[in-house]
Amino acid sequence: MDIDNRTLSSTSWLDRPITAYLPRVTVEMLVVGLILLLAVVSRFAIMGERVMSHDEVNHVVPSYDLFMGRGYRHDPVTHGPLQFHLLALSYFLFGDNDVSARIPATLFSIATVAAVMFLFRRYLGRAGSIIAGVLFLISPYMLFYGRYTRNEAFVALWGVLTLYAVFRYLDKGRASSLFLLAAVTSLHFTTKETVYIYTAQLLLFLAVIFLESVSRDKHARRSERNRFIIFTTIAIILILLSIGVAGYAASTVPKGEPAGDNQPAQPLPTENPGLLAGVPTWEVALILGGVVGALLSGLAAIFFLIRALGWNGIRRHRSFDLLILVGTLILPQLTAFPVNIVGWDPLDYTNTGMLRTGIFLVALVAISVAIGLWWRPRVWLLSAALFYTIFIVFYTTFFTNGRGFWTGIIGGLGYWLSQQEVQRGSQPLYYYALLQVPIYEYLGALGTLLALYFGIRHRRFTTLPGMDPARQPEDLALEGESEGEERLLVEPALSEGIQEPVLISDEPAYEDGEEAVPAVDEMDDPNPRRLPVLSMLLFWSVTALLAYSVAGEKMPWLTVHIALPLLLAAGWGIGFLVDRIPWKQVFNRRGLIALLLIPVFLTSAAAVLGGLLGTQPPFQGNTLEQLEATNNFLLGLVMLAATAGGIVWLLREFSAGNILRLVTVTFFALMAVLTARTAYFANYVNYDTALEYLVYAHAARGPKDILEQVEEISLRTTGGKDISVAYDADALYPYWWYFRDYPNKRWFTDNPTRDLRDSPVIIASEKNYGKLDSITKDNFVYTEYMRLWWPNQDYYNLNWERIAYAIGNREMRAAIFDIWLNRDYTAYSRITNNDTFKLNTWQPSSRFRMYIRKDVVAQIWNYGASPALPVVESTDPYLEKSIDLLPDQSFGIPGSEPGQFQRPRGLHVAADGTLYVADSGNHRVQHLNPDGSMINAWGTFADVAQGNAPGGSFNEPWDIAIGPDGSVYVSDTWNHRVQKFTAAGQFVTMWGYFGQGENPDAFWGPRGLAVDPASGNVYVMDTGNKRVVIFDADGNYIAQFGTAGMDPGQFDEPVGVALDAQGNVYVTDTWNQRIQVFQPDATGTNYFPLRNWEVNAWLGQSLDNKPFIAVDNDGNVFVNDPEGYRILQFDNNGVFVRAWGDYSAGPDGFGLASGVAVDNEGHVWASDAGNMRILRFTLPE
Repeated sequence: MDIDNRTLSSTSWLDRPITAYLPRVTVEMLVVGLILLLAVVSRFAIMGERVMSHDEVNHVVPSYDLFMGRGYRHDPVTHGPLQFHLLALSYFLFGDNDVSARIPATLFSIATVAAVMFLFRRYLGRAGSIIAGVLFLISPYMLFYGRYTRNEAFVALWGVLTLYAVFRYLDKGRASSLFLLAAVTSLHFTTKETVYIYTAQLLLFLAVIFLESVSRDKHARRSERNRFIIFTTIAIILILLSIGVAGYAASTVPKGEPAGDNQPAQPLPTENPGLLAGVPTWEVALILGGVVGALLSGLAAIFFLIRALGWNGIRRHRSFDLLILVGTLILPQLTAFPVNIVGWDPLDYTNTGMLRTGIFLVALVAISVAIGLWWRPRVWLLSAALFYTIFIVFYTTFFTNGRGFWTGIIGGLGYWLSQQEVQRGSQPLYYYALLQVPIYEYLGALGTLLALYFGIRHRRFTTLPGMDPARQPEDLALEGESEGEERLLVEPALSEGIQEPVLISDEPAYEDGEEAVPAVDEMDDPNPRRLPVLSMLLFWSVTALLAYSVAGEKMPWLTVHIALPLLLAAGWGIGFLVDRIPWKQVFNRRGLIALLLIPVFLTSAAAVLGGLLGTQPPFQGNTLEQLEATNNFLLGLVMLAATAGGIVWLLREFSAGNILRLVTVTFFALMAVLTARTAYFANYVNYDTALEYLVYAHAARGPKDILEQVEEISLRTTGGKDISVAYDADALYPYWWYFRDYPNKRWFTDNPTRDLRDSPVIIASEKNYGKLDSITKDNFVYTEYMRLWWPNQDYYNLNWERIAYAIGNREMRAAIFDIWLNRDYTAYSRITNNDTFKLNTWQPSSRFRMYIRKDVVAQIWNYGASPALPVVESTDPYLEKSIDLLPDQSFGIPGSEPGQFQRPRGLHVAADGTLYVADSGNHRVQHLNPDGSMINAWGTFADVAQGNAPGGSFNEPWDIAIGPDGSVYVSDTWNHRVQKFTAAGQFVTMWGYFGQGENPDAFWGPRGLAVDPASGNVYVMDTGNKRVVIFDADGNYIAQFGTAGMDPGQFDEPVGVALDAQGNVYVTDTWNQRIQVFQPDATGTNYFPLRNWEVNAWLGQSLDNKPFIAVDNDGNVFVNDPEGYRILQFDNNGVFVRAWGDYSAGPDGFGLASGVAVDNEGHVWASDAGNMRILRFTLPE
């Protein structure tokens, strides 16, 4: 093993040979080899079983295209290009499948474990580095995302190497460490935008230690140094104030109208562009003033720093070297910031946009080059060449995509800035601190707290490299330390049980040919130089938790970046603890017995504590359960006392401190076992269920079950993969990947058409069930599967009351503990009275169906003694008389401007030929000329359930009708009322409220409207209450008819209503799939079923599948088939006449056939709520 032992103790038990026959094979080699073997096994085990998740598909498919020779173009949405190239290489070497897609992440995860053990021995200590390797091995997050096709496994290695390069340079000062840092930083830039957070953390920490080292520099002029510190402090304060004001301003700026189901997000008119959009001018001035003030203070600080130390004095600080190198390399990568601030779009790749952005890019590159050449020309040029060679090669895909350089250096940060308000995941601020870390990375967190304790207790925030932290001198003074070379150390008296200290190597700081970077005061400083190892790990842990908690995107996988420094710090802390224990005294008969008793002591303590805090505390009564609880508590208490006494007696020669250390290290060993168990269940048991929290959306087993069936059906019917398989938008993930080599695959998004019947297999999600049912009818069989599920989300909206209840209530406390320990939701489900925590009823979740055509089922059926019966295919009874009919008038586009629509529903043609449209998604009525030009529009959004909703405001109006006097009636559906207006849109009156039919005007989602042209009476279809209610023109009640049911005169989801010339009332009885006709008696207050006929449509029960109806002067009946994308025409006796329409995004079909109306000239008007347009048809003779 390439392990440098020159500066480490040779008396450690780790150096003992495992056998006399192999004297060179030490215990350390065996342990490290075993850890690496376990890393390989744990990363590769059942790696291909888990379904390819949504995020993985976004990476594996473009990589497959690159592998197939179709090239690759960088898109910031899917992060950097490195992973795509590595995946393509893996496909080339191992074939394209789920396993090969995960091999790169797996190899990098194994390399991370190895890097921690081999590279950090000098800085964490021998025990610390091995323990850190174990922590990385068993970390649930490191293991899960080390087997997952995302960027986190790569970034984990880059993070470890970044820290190593920094420590190594501060330690040795070799230029090779700078080159390693440049290469790793470039690779991180080609991997993921987390590099901006990593480099910000690094620069901030380096700035702190640089300031600290300058403040102790004995060569500095005291007055200038003090002024430098003052101006630096002012600059930091101004920057922090500017950030605080900007954060406050961002939190108070209105975000505009959010996107909903029926309308896009509305942009916010702003005083200021770019990042400061929407911020008041005075706040902008305050922010910019703070930035300018910080800049001027920073320049003044630099001036006084130069006066205090001189150029040569500054450049001799190694932290300054690192600051300059990292700062100059990433400065051009920050171009998107100033571009965005001035109001330009950094994602504008037009010639003009690139020219604007290029101005800032050139300026920042010039600054970087100037500083780098002033600093150390040779080192900087080599570092920059290494950095940009890696960067350009991958972003341009080996010089085949020149635009990639631009999208890489500008687009990554530009896209990230544009997404900060998106709040992807919408997780709470405490998402990592109170959920992810306590559930999964608790061992790292506890170990970090232990390290913090030792750092404070033993002043070990800085340590000597090459010596175990616990074996370093207790009284080594910090005063006067600076960045110097290594020296010999002779330690004074040692703490009890600690082995003798190690002499620090006096090897030269630089190898032959390397550029020397001497330390400040290296000849005069009597103390050896110490490195801020623990300080940096603790700083990185805290800042990572803060940064990812406040970032716009909070996703589970980002926990990897929080766990990384926690695990390293925990390795340092637990290693320190291990090295403080006098193991020679432990490894005798009494010590070993005591060591065996300690786990019993800890489990007894846990049992006693569990008895006191559990659901059945002791000494509560005389029932059998209560007596059993008391007995268990007393037994645990006796065992606790006995084991405690036994341990103290057996270790009576030990100090209390050493006994406590032994108990503590045993506790951490048990926690390591528990962590390994957590990782095991998350990765190998619950990996395709919703029980775990370390995935945002779990892919269920269903997609692979369907894939296996499709493969078998295709093989048996086509001899290969030539089957025609169709899938919708939601099924694109993961079938974009799994059907990559199916030549006859078909992606129909969310717009199925009748020609899907030609596909033997159809895969559709829940939102398309209704549409598919109307197409497949009786010709297909289907099976439903779980597609996707999300973890329990009851952690949202925590407040002190909920926290106090969870802690104080015994049952809730025990239920949460069951979830934490075993992912068992049984008790929690019972307490919350929520039955959705069983896997078969889990919510939130998403299901989908696999439809198989019956003739294919008969062809491949394997079971039963008799042959399958021939399948009688159900045909569309309207297909024979369907015609191709194009509109002679079409207008409208999506939007909220005049003449634009958002899900238009009902419409009515007035006597003068003008058109009134219920523009449902825009919550308004539009009055239009026949050519689509605007006459008038009125209406605003208001929800009566949220407060005042005055006349003229709507909540999704669905239908509209015109009275004989020109009055306009609107069904304000989700305000549960009807409003009346003049022809010009002036509000007249309204009636109705939400109810369940207890009164005539107690409506539940009224939809269809009709007005009797003779009497002016208004017919309201009260859909939710399954009735028709009749009012006079002023809203006074006249009559009603209809109840829930299937018999004549009864309704199930009635929607449309219309009248013919004789006063008969036509109703679309949607879920009964029929049209009913009612005849009034002479009084007009009683209505009797006259006739009805079935309609072979309206199979789905979605919100959109709501048919309207119109009757012309000749008695022709027109109804829309919304999810069949067509209009059906019948005569007044129910005889089918014709149909027209199919799915299309153009005017030759419908996106969603919604409203229907006829004018006095016989034209049929239809609203298309899918394509946001109005169509007029002239029927053939």
